Amino acid sequence: MAESNGPKIVIALWVQTAVPFVFMMLRYYCKARYTKVFGWDDWLLAASWVLVLIYTALIHVSVHWEIGKHFIDADPVKLVVGVKYMYVGEAFALLAMPLGKTSFCITLLRLTAVKWHKHIIWFIIVSINIMMLAVTAMTFGQCTPVEKLWDVMLPGHCWDNRIVIYFSIAVGVYSCLVDVVLAVCPWLIIHNLQMNKREKFGVILAMSMGCLASIACAIKTSYLPKIGTWADFTFNIAEVLIWGLAESSITIVAASIPFLRLLVREVQSKSGSSAKKSGATSYHLHDRSKGTLGTRSNIKAQGHVYEHELGKKDDDGSDKSILGESRGNQGQILQTQEIRVEYGESTDDNSMNGKSSKFSYH
Repeated sequence: MAESNGPKIVIALWVQTAVPFVFMMLRYYCKARYTKVFGWDDWLLAASWVLVLIYTALIHVSVHWEIGKHFIDADPVKLVVGVKYMYVGEAFALLAMPLGKTSFCITLLRLTAVKWHKHIIWFIIVSINIMMLAVTAMTFGQCTPVEKLWDVMLPGHCWDNRIVIYFSIAVGVYSCLVDVVLAVCPWLIIHNLQMNKREKFGVILAMSMGCLASIACAIKTSYLPKIGTWADFTFNIAEVLIWGLAESSITIVAASIPFLRLLVREVQSKSGSSAKKSGATSYHLHDRSKGTLGTRSNIKAQGHVYEHELGKKDDDGSDKSILGESRGNQGQILQTQEIRVEYGESTDDNSMNGKSSKFSYH
């Protein structure tokens, strides 16, 4: 059987499609559960993932049509179809990436009131979208007719492929720089917000995961200069196809993680509640003295304390800027304590008429 990078391409792309989907769904779950508010950043992130899904599906189809095989082993007729699906798929990947970044930028815009922060973020939004649209247009506009892009035997003409390659490299470098800037922005914006220090650091760290997208972008860009020299293009293109999706996938994950904070806190709160419940103690108080009436009291008290934390005063409104407004009882710690008292009275040691009382307070 001929060697092929096809299986590696398919597995890598579907993993990179499934993982961000899970994180994105958790983000939406947290928003639906805690805030019930969805914004443009949520819809743009969903659109980005849909484009990622389309890219993966089209590249999967292209693998069926010989992409991933050595050029010498590929069926030329099938390969024309495979290259067509590959180019169309890459267009969706090029459009998915700026949408994910735009979603993250909109989240950052809600966190800052500093004008120069907003100016930088808006510049990133506009510039990265224009550049990616330009790369997409150049890719499909380099050949006349466009079908000659995947079927070199057709009559027509194409630009020198170095034009598109060099422009793609320039855009790739710029995209890497944008990822670095977006990783630094949370440190500039959030470090001044009034939040618990440990939680503030956690949010900043989560929102700075975009630096991993920069690494993926750099790896992908490093392959671009070699594309024009590959004699075995159909086999070697595997790394470009895989790393080309990694940047968008990481961006979706990085944009989703900060919104999982309330879910994590709820799980921790429930774990703490269970620990307190299992560790609750019972106190048996016996009256060791007998009065002249010969009465005795047997008192048993059971305490169960739990808390559900919706927000702290030291978090103020800063946390809610990221995750949305919490439902009810904002800025409070609610505590319910239930105490059960059982007692009995008797006139002698052998008989008891038991009674119980239960009360709770908030």
